[in-house]
Amino acid sequence: MHLALLAAFGVWIPQLKGLDFLDTQILAAYMCLGLLFAPPAAAQAFPEGIPSTFKQGASRIVAGVLYGETIMALLVGGGIATVYLGHRGSYVPQPDWETLAKCALFGLAASTMLASLAGLVAARFSKGAALICLRLALFGLLVVFYYWGRWLPDVGVTATAACFAVAGLLIGLLAKVCK
Repeated sequence: MHLALLAAFGVWIPQLKGLDFLDTQILAAYMCLGLLFAPPAAAQAFPEGIPSTFKQGASRIVAGVLYGETIMALLVGGGIATVYLGHRGSYVPQPDWETLAKCALFGLAASTMLASLAGLVAARFSKGAALICLRLALFGLLVVFYYWGRWLPDVGVTATAACFAVAGLLIGLLAKVCK
């Protein structure tokens, strides 16, 4: 499954898009792909419910976020490499690295927030409840990205701070559940 995702999003789509793949909006969306993978991985890490310690619960969330961000990095790196290798010998414009770094930080914050939500709901209720909650949250994010995706580079820092603040609140609630 992972190889199919890498082939589709890391090679095939960038090959179809060509130089348009390096557009800031496309790469900004790619930088946020980790939030599709991190929260379900965090929810899956809570199969038995409440972890025995907060440290155990927090490490499961961190592992989910690292998993999601690793997948994102592979997809972005594969996509950029595909475009550059496909246009060897011709001019290839540089992406806006500063904006993309802000979007990557937002993607990390959003992944952390949703993975914390998944961990809290899975620990408090069940893995199934966490997955339903994530589906609703991801649907809401899809709507936001569809209608206001072009604003992401402009509000990235503010949205990042908000996501990290909510993640901190959710992790604090998980600490209370684990006691």
